[in-house]
Amino acid sequence: MSETPVTTEAARLEAPDELEEQATGSGWSLAGLRLPISLARLRPGRGVTLRRFSVVEAALLLMLGILASKGLGVVRQALFNALFGTGPEANAYYAAYRLPDTLFNLVAGGALTQAFIPVFVSYQRRGDQREAWYLASLVFNVLLVALTMLLLLGCLLTPAFVVHVLVPGYPPAVQELTIRLTRIMLLQPLLLGLGTIVTAILSSREQFLLPALATAIYNVGLIAGLVVALVVPGVGIYGPTLGVLLAAALQIVVQLPALWQQGARYVFAWNLRYPGLREVMALFIPSMLAVAVAYVSSILETTVTSFLPDLASLAALHNAYMLFYLPVSLIAQAIGQAALPRMARLELEGRYARLRRLFVQVIGSSLVLSVLSALALAGLGLLVIDLLFRHGAFDDHSAWLTNLALFGYVVGLPGVCVGDVVARSFYALKDARTPLLTNVFALLTRVALMVGLFVWLSGERQILAVSLSLSGSASAEALLLCLVLWWRLRQRQRRQVQGVGC
Repeated sequence: MSETPVTTEAARLEAPDELEEQATGSGWSLAGLRLPISLARLRPGRGVTLRRFSVVEAALLLMLGILASKGLGVVRQALFNALFGTGPEANAYYAAYRLPDTLFNLVAGGALTQAFIPVFVSYQRRGDQREAWYLASLVFNVLLVALTMLLLLGCLLTPAFVVHVLVPGYPPAVQELTIRLTRIMLLQPLLLGLGTIVTAILSSREQFLLPALATAIYNVGLIAGLVVALVVPGVGIYGPTLGVLLAAALQIVVQLPALWQQGARYVFAWNLRYPGLREVMALFIPSMLAVAVAYVSSILETTVTSFLPDLASLAALHNAYMLFYLPVSLIAQAIGQAALPRMARLELEGRYARLRRLFVQVIGSSLVLSVLSALALAGLGLLVIDLLFRHGAFDDHSAWLTNLALFGYVVGLPGVCVGDVVARSFYALKDARTPLLTNVFALLTRVALMVGLFVWLSGERQILAVSLSLSGSASAEALLLCLVLWWRLRQRQRRQVQGVGC
């Protein structure tokens, strides 16, 4: 496998390893947590796709990408609601999205990213770029084969899964539509999974511009599918369904120029005993199980919702979750994704004092921002729903039910954000077992809360059993993760000090 050397211009544009400490320019401060940022580095210019960014610069880029994505997502959802409202086609579409989304996140989503980045970073730090690209190619090939086999199996089992597990309470006609849409969407995990490797490589090299753009461009494909449904008679719900596949393809294409400029070289490698692959798998398997536990909760949510007395409940929960997840994406995902490569480098170098300070900064910032966001959503939720969604088939009852579900989610916004950031911190320490155990704890807590609230509440307010159970379990898990992380870092730093003393 050949390797293209990094050009002098590219090397000049890269920040030094201590970018976090050496970045100059205006500062960014939140609740007394000051982090450096150079605004000049965010300007467009020659070699912009090769620049490395500090944690704050990367977080800002990702936040801008997510804001653009969510802005387009609002347009997409408003158009979808105007066309399909909360009727049977909409509910079939939302239900059909569950299995492909679960498979992607289970095999190739955050689990793979969190397992791949620390190992890829360690190979880069050894200075052997040839081996680093070999590892990337090997992981890509294994993922391609695994996803292809999994999706073929998914197509075969979709009817039984939809009828007996996913939406057993739906009428047969809606179940049949859900089956057809699910089989089409099953191509999405394959496309997104391969794109995840590209995103992880660029993130490992602290280059976040095109990954941020890829986040924003995803909704362009979805909107294109809805436009087709709007202008072509008879397409109906199949328009946005095919738009899901177009969106996944666009996410890959937009990142390829930066990957090529990195001197990436693909080789068909197949060595299941390769040490780097084994190291990735050692982190990936517990991470995958943690995601699986979380998505068992998601499937359980859909199953319970199908029995709620109001048939618009699933669509209402989807709309509420979309609004709730905007600040989660902006805060937890952007900060966590930006900080993970830096955390992995600090852990690799044994700089635990600096690592603890970085943890405090990202967790403290996440907490403050999420509390402010929760207060804003609680006060302005119904107004936002009216402005964005109350059009066409989305009526007053749909708006009221969506706001009710949103209230239950908002309660747990700080817990969800902090828990996501802290979980990524454990992956930087190459510890995937702790997030797995806390996810099991959160699942058991959520089931208990959901059952209790479902019995206690009545009528249309039973929808709160779904959203409040998520809030309660996520908050409990976040607290547990913070306590364990703080203890773990104190132990590592103490052992390091004792070793130096000896």
